[in-house]
Amino acid sequence: MADDGPTLTTPRLQALPVTLWNAGYVAEELARQVALASRPLPGLGVGGLFAGPDARGTAEPAALRRELRHRASAGRSTPTWVVRDHDGGPVGLLGADAQARRAAVAVVIDAAERRRGYGAEIIRALASWLESSRLALVETRLRTDDLAAERLARATSFEPTRVVIVAGWRVWCRPPPR
Repeated sequence: MADDGPTLTTPRLQALPVTLWNAGYVAEELARQVALASRPLPGLGVGGLFAGPDARGTAEPAALRRELRHRASAGRSTPTWVVRDHDGGPVGLLGADAQARRAAVAVVIDAAERRRGYGAEIIRALASWLESSRLALVETRLRTDDLAAERLARATSFEPTRVVIVAGWRVWCRPPPR
């Protein structure tokens, strides 16, 4: 496995690794999509996970560039991908934070591209890759009041746990593959 992670491909999407070399370009490209800064889907920034265009949810290119370069420089433990549709246009970001045999995943999809199943499609691809990489547990963290994130988590086989890590945030896990 490369330090940046693999290219993840689904029938409609391709998730390409964000590297130190392309982080600036990706940041500029995504910052032009103001809608990406609105409400993220699961994972949303707790415990160092990517929270959207930057940790405060703004579309400031410099802040997004710093965030993406920081994640890219962290290597294998924090792979980040730009999610592109079949035409090559960016539709969102995908990230994972891995420690030992666990990985926490997050996705943010451009508001104009939501309700097309892109979030579920790319999270399934990422979870499958992580599970095939012998990670024992794939999890995400959701705000307890975010019904859209809950629907996405359930659609991608995540189940709520009793673990609340910060007031209002619950850990959801995928059952281990059999």
